[in-house]
Amino acid sequence: MLILPEFPPAIGGMQTPAVYLTQHLKRPGHEVCVYTYQGATPYKSEAARRFDASLDFPVHRVMSRIGYWHSVELLVDAARSFAPDIIYSSTTFYGLLDKLCGVPVVCRSVGNDVMRPWIAYPFHFASRMLSNWRLEQPLYDFFRKLETPELVETIFREQRVELMSLAARSATRILANSHFTKSLLEEEAGCASDRVQILVGGVETDLFWNVKHNGCQALRDRLGIPRDRLLLSTICRLVDKKGVDFLIRAFASFHPHRRNWHLMICGTGRRALRYERLARSLGIADRVTFTGPVPHTDIHNYFGITDVFVLASRVHQHEATGLRDAETMGRVLCEANAAGVPVVAANSGGIPSVVAHGENGLLFEVDDSEDLLRQLLHTQQEPDHVQQMLATGRRLARTRFDWSVVLRRHEAVFQEALEQHGNGHRNGDGFAQTAHGLSRGDNGGTGAGGTGADGNGAGGNHIAGPTTGNGRAPSMALSLLRTLTRSFS
Repeated sequence: MLILPEFPPAIGGMQTPAVYLTQHLKRPGHEVCVYTYQGATPYKSEAARRFDASLDFPVHRVMSRIGYWHSVELLVDAARSFAPDIIYSSTTFYGLLDKLCGVPVVCRSVGNDVMRPWIAYPFHFASRMLSNWRLEQPLYDFFRKLETPELVETIFREQRVELMSLAARSATRILANSHFTKSLLEEEAGCASDRVQILVGGVETDLFWNVKHNGCQALRDRLGIPRDRLLLSTICRLVDKKGVDFLIRAFASFHPHRRNWHLMICGTGRRALRYERLARSLGIADRVTFTGPVPHTDIHNYFGITDVFVLASRVHQHEATGLRDAETMGRVLCEANAAGVPVVAANSGGIPSVVAHGENGLLFEVDDSEDLLRQLLHTQQEPDHVQQMLATGRRLARTRFDWSVVLRRHEAVFQEALEQHGNGHRNGDGFAQTAHGLSRGDNGGTGAGGTGADGNGAGGNHIAGPTTGNGRAPSMALSLLRTLTRSFS
């Protein structure tokens, strides 16, 4: 049972791993079902139905982007029906299902679910009502259009962090995408170190392998970038944590007209117009190309015309809210290695888990333009070392970063989680035979029947815990449910 909140037909950084995982698990003949967000509008729902019809496994688009507890209720009911051997979640938010269902749960964490736990509405009350798409979609669209969504994220933040931490600690295993993310899980969510494993990568190596020999230079002509210029490129969302403002200012200080350098910035985001204005104000607009959004299926061609790939990310902290955002891994670095492009990246966040300085790329200190220039010049002045780094990067792309390797590691961790439950971790013999509506009883615990916490009467929130052989929920599950009810009702 795969909980993949972000799932195609839309394609992006979260949907791509979901596609590879489902395809990989179907090959050995595993029985797979996917649970994901509900369709936002009838039009998008129809597009999703057409996509789902092309698959040979069921996709259930029932989860809510806002009503977390309603989603949990649906997932518990689904697990009771599907009876999975294992549950996988692409975020730590559903680690609770380990205790609620008595089934091992493996979660993936990319760090942002810890730093900015976007469990939009962390309460039971009205969770079902807010999950109705007619109400949910306008709220979600409003949030996405905000200039400073961080201000909204501070609402209920204490409850979100508490719920995220509890969910993460409840998971059987967590796959962290870097040492940076593993540290977040241990230090901020309180996860046990032995339950968190580091798994870096995720690149379709074959797609990038021969880009330097596929005639991509014609793309330079279409973009208006003269072929005789040294082309520095970055591919990222245009948001604060990516350090694009620093990169533009640093590039201007490198006298690109004199050096005959050019900077290509691929991607879009809420800072796009600001960065374009910055380039014009610094007098380098003719040396900086903004491509706008690039489809994931075309990214390899942009690596094909790149001479040096630069990622200038930093740990960004919002001035008003204190919320942090960071580059917790950097899949584009894996892609650059696969494409055989020299890499220069900031020594920030999870980047050192991908790039080892002097081995498969070069690192510079965050927001240090002089150090960045030193590393860039190194790529031009030390060709033998550059070739060694490119060879190492290509080898790592094949043996460590490639999706085939990453997905085999997933299966190995699934087996470890099953063995852990088989050795006594799993509580009882399966699921409770009756659903327990989470309501505020006299002792703050669970109430059977009665008025559900969302005001919908009996059957409001059906959260079933695992049972012992005599049908009683074990003390661990009861304690968890009582804690949840006290904290989030």
